[in-house]
Amino acid sequence: MRCVLSNRLLGCARNSDKPEDHCAHNDFEVRQHFTSAAVSIRRSAQASVKISEEDLKTKHLLSATTLAVLSTCGAQAAFGATPTLATGDSRSVSEPTVPTCTANLSAAYTDSQRTSPTGDDTSRLQKALTGLAGTGKALCLVVSGSNNAFYTGNLTISGAGIVIGKGVTVYGTSSYASANSPLLTFSGSGSFLMGQGTAGTDQGTVDGRGDILAGSSTSRLVQGKDTQNFTVYNVTLKESIFPNLYVEGGSGFTAWGVTIRTPATRHNADGIDIDSLTNASVINSSVEAGDDGIAVKTNSGDISNVTVRNSHFYGTHGLSVGSIYANTASNILFDSNWVSGTDLNGNVTANPNGLNVKTGPTCALTVQNVSYVNTCMKGLKHIIVLDTNYAACKSGSPSGIPSITGVVINGAHSISPLSSAYTLFDGRDTSHKVEAYLANINLEGTVSQNSSDQDATIHTYQAQNVAVSTDTSKGISVASDFTLSGSVPACASSSF
Repeated sequence: MRCVLSNRLLGCARNSDKPEDHCAHNDFEVRQHFTSAAVSIRRSAQASVKISEEDLKTKHLLSATTLAVLSTCGAQAAFGATPTLATGDSRSVSEPTVPTCTANLSAAYTDSQRTSPTGDDTSRLQKALTGLAGTGKALCLVVSGSNNAFYTGNLTISGAGIVIGKGVTVYGTSSYASANSPLLTFSGSGSFLMGQGTAGTDQGTVDGRGDILAGSSTSRLVQGKDTQNFTVYNVTLKESIFPNLYVEGGSGFTAWGVTIRTPATRHNADGIDIDSLTNASVINSSVEAGDDGIAVKTNSGDISNVTVRNSHFYGTHGLSVGSIYANTASNILFDSNWVSGTDLNGNVTANPNGLNVKTGPTCALTVQNVSYVNTCMKGLKHIIVLDTNYAACKSGSPSGIPSITGVVINGAHSISPLSSAYTLFDGRDTSHKVEAYLANINLEGTVSQNSSDQDATIHTYQAQNVAVSTDTSKGISVASDFTLSGSVPACASSSF
């Protein structure tokens, strides 16, 4: 195996009069050189000579660590394919803390009125929230004796936050549904929605009563609009009519320890939508929803630097990027997640997707540098979907040719697939191929090729039972031409 070194870096190896410590001084620089992309090595325009790894070892010029890097570099250069893993959110994100209450409001009603509310807290809630606008401070909603419920229409919160106390639920009334606007809308800098208590028992909750109001409204449950550093933490969102949590515009969004409980049967009730912003993280959350579990979108602009980590998804339409018709989605990282095609009540989702990148055939959407790392999937039909023929573009959308490139799936395990399970790799044309790197994958059961596979460049490494058409007449190429460290995750059924 041989690697290419610049003359400057090779100097200590070529000149026998150079002391060993001089070469050791250059060790880090050599490692830097060789951890750059192999394609850069192959295309290096500077004057260079070649030295074998064995020569380097014999002369004791490089450390064992550097030799390992050289070996990897040499393998990549020989294969010729170089995946780039997404890094996601560029912020250093840590678990939020619930702030001290600046003001308290006591519940005046009970949850026994959920079916037909007679009370309305909208005015007093909005008055208190308006008084805190721009302060970054918290309004805390607390129980009062047996009273544990607030009933409200649409509320706006700017530069402040709500903390929902243990055992307290905020219910949406029919007025927010008839208004076709979000129950809670957050804006400004440093806004937050947080809860106290434990998920599944006494955690603070927002209940959209979608089981009663759905079908007559397109109201989202919680929305962040053009926010800076918006946080949703340790709170339960349930029974949404439309998407549960939708954040669009601005920068800096954190959802940590969020529990979403809307059934798989609720059409268009996405879990968490992240739209047209920079730097977002969804961490340690649990999502049961009637559409996309996560939807990374570009409705009003580009989106970049998104991390979704260590979260569980039940009965959703998968971990999705795209479906919008213009702009660019880039540097999106999904890391260590679980996706089940069945919700917690046993309902099988109508669209059992796993890893899903999608756009329309004449849409001007660019998707690049998306990584799915260590994903467990269970009971799915559409296991891996990279599709530029998902749906027609909206009327009036910018026209163009969609592009999906740089998708890396490293560490994926699908168990108990549904009947007729398949993968799909559907590019637009020979100049706009879907590009994907599939490594350390095991798709158990019968997983079929899709007849719609076309215009795709697929690189594989230790990918078991991944069905991709090899019909070159359809512009498809499949090659085992790269390596990537990692392994197939265990994904025991009990881990879901």
